[in-house]
Amino acid sequence: MNTMSESPRNEKNLRSKRIELVITPGRSLGPFRLGSTLWDTIHYLRERSNFFPSVELKYSQEEPIKYDFIIALPVNGINLRFDGALQRLKSIECFDPTKIKLVYQNSDVSSSRTIPTFLLIYKSFGPTYPGEFDRERSIYTLKYPGLSFIFPIPARHRKLYEKSSELPLEFPDGTTPIASHFYLFSNGCSSWQKATIPPLTKIVAEHNASTTLRYGKIGRREIESVRALPGKEVLLNFPTHETLDSRENMTASSQVHIRLHASTPQDILAELGKPSRIFYKEEDKMKIHSVTDDGAMVGRLSEDGKGDQDHPVANEEEDKDASIIEPTDYFFNYFHLGIDILIDGTSHVCKKIILHGNIPGHYDFQRYKRCPYQLQFSNERNNQENEQVQKPLVDIESDGDETSISANIVTAEMKIDRMKKRIPWESKNAVTVNDGSKDDQHKPVILTRGSSEQNPFGSTYLTGYDEGIVMEVMKNGYVPTIVLF
Repeated sequence: MNTMSESPRNEKNLRSKRIELVITPGRSLGPFRLGSTLWDTIHYLRERSNFFPSVELKYSQEEPIKYDFIIALPVNGINLRFDGALQRLKSIECFDPTKIKLVYQNSDVSSSRTIPTFLLIYKSFGPTYPGEFDRERSIYTLKYPGLSFIFPIPARHRKLYEKSSELPLEFPDGTTPIASHFYLFSNGCSSWQKATIPPLTKIVAEHNASTTLRYGKIGRREIESVRALPGKEVLLNFPTHETLDSRENMTASSQVHIRLHASTPQDILAELGKPSRIFYKEEDKMKIHSVTDDGAMVGRLSEDGKGDQDHPVANEEEDKDASIIEPTDYFFNYFHLGIDILIDGTSHVCKKIILHGNIPGHYDFQRYKRCPYQLQFSNERNNQENEQVQKPLVDIESDGDETSISANIVTAEMKIDRMKKRIPWESKNAVTVNDGSKDDQHKPVILTRGSSEQNPFGSTYLTGYDEGIVMEVMKNGYVPTIVLF
């Protein structure tokens, strides 16, 4: 388990203003709404550091997608648990109710003057089914739909509840249990351990009803899935929804096509709205690996090994003139969608599409929201894969087992080794240095972003295919970035 934290240096004096959080069972705790993305939540916490002075992100360094993320707020006594693959909030734990003020239906449940006793909880939330007593841990769990409270039972009273279904409203000595934890999760789940993420359509509808939209049109702030056809296009699927007002039962357009070498900036702006940022590309650090029209690599060695003497370096005046008339490519950065679109400066059509995985331990983590992409290839299969029935699109939530995914589908949850087995092409890690010959060592291109102080996560490497894919690979094998061209 690895931890990333943001807090002032003097952690001993960390204090926060006591915050008031309203409990909505099965839906939210204050501003923390089930189904919210990790990206949105971290941005929210950063903007309110006076209320949340210490934030810790806990994740598995080797398997950050396989296991859940936890955002720990130790000063506030809260843990937010996110699904590792979808990066959406699935449950909320309050491990110290005394650090915050909890309110339910305008009544205090826990505050500086209110102790969350069993009697108070039962009175506030009403009758429910008998809870569960854990003999080994000596705790009693009181459950409501989308909510559960944990009450420690003193050892001297343990026998009273081992074989009894009675509620521990009051002990024989006149005292009553006090809640030490409570968990909030989706309705329909039996416990926080089995919590699942609510449907995205429900999340979007609730968000549209409660807050003003920040990006684009109604229903387009969240991507449901992304299907990419390498070398052709990317299909963005947005959740359809209905507004809470019956008079406005409008369903948003659910699909957007971004076509390589075809979609114009006008097409993209009309479908996705204004980008988060427009970035003009000043230089191409990979140009040294590009190929000239005659098939030889730029800067190739001459036959005598003394360098390319047939292409003298241009003088300063020529460079200045070229920079003036040479068109500049530019990016449309959609941080909230996890996508970049490179526009050709000459033809002004989509030149490349970059999909971001927002994987912790990567240099770009938290710059982009996670893009739930899937790459779909032709029916051509690798011999190492079993023949399976093809699906046009995989539902990640229901098809988490990779064995149930068609062999021509690559998902954002897979590691590079698994991806390569499913891609029916030959990887091109080698650099062309002469007449089509390749370096026998087939070494990948190493990508380093600054010193260890600027980038403590270390370098990554690039691998790709001439058919139109470049993938950035982390040390743990996961792919944080895919470039389609």
